[in-house]
Amino acid sequence: MSPFTVPEEVLLIALDGNTGGGRLRLGVDWAVAGAAIVELVLTHRITIDDNDVVAVLDSTPTGVAHLDATLAAAGAGAKVSKVLRRTRGTVCPLTINALVDRGTVTRRRVLGVLPLHRYPATDHQAQVAIRRRLAETVIGGNTPDERTAALIGVLAAAKLWRKGVPGGDRRQVKRRMTEIAEGHAVPAAVRKALVRTRAAIAAMAANSG
Repeated sequence: MSPFTVPEEVLLIALDGNTGGGRLRLGVDWAVAGAAIVELVLTHRITIDDNDVVAVLDSTPTGVAHLDATLAAAGAGAKVSKVLRRTRGTVCPLTINALVDRGTVTRRRVLGVLPLHRYPATDHQAQVAIRRRLAETVIGGNTPDERTAALIGVLAAAKLWRKGVPGGDRRQVKRRMTEIAEGHAVPAAVRKALVRTRAAIAAMAANSG
């Protein structure tokens, strides 16, 4: 089992391991917020009904800041889309903090007209291991476990196909990742979270145009 949460894995895929850029790529914040919902579904902290309403099954804090922020936002019968809107601005920074605290990436301030931070990897093996697992499933044809299928679903929703699986034929990779995201390897509640995440990213892309 991966030592990382699904939001952490999404960020490790989205970030460039050498430069630490990529956090501001369109849709990454939505993808990480959606991945946190997915993680809570996988760990049976929440579930999602047929009306896309989130039900909290266990409100006990997880001790992981980005998951607890999502768990707190999921109360009072909120729909998935509302939880995403509530958390997209906070969960991504909290997830980065978790990776920095773990020593997987480092925080580097870049000076310019608008100073910003980049997060180059200090442990490249983490990204290598995640991409190897994805390649074995997407290109190698291995049957994914729920967690790998969920990660692929989030990456597909965020259109991060090539970031997750750089090798292989582009069209085949995209088709295979979409099949996994929509298939039975992904629990029904997770699929609902993925659908809402994909819709949020698409809406943001349309508004930015």
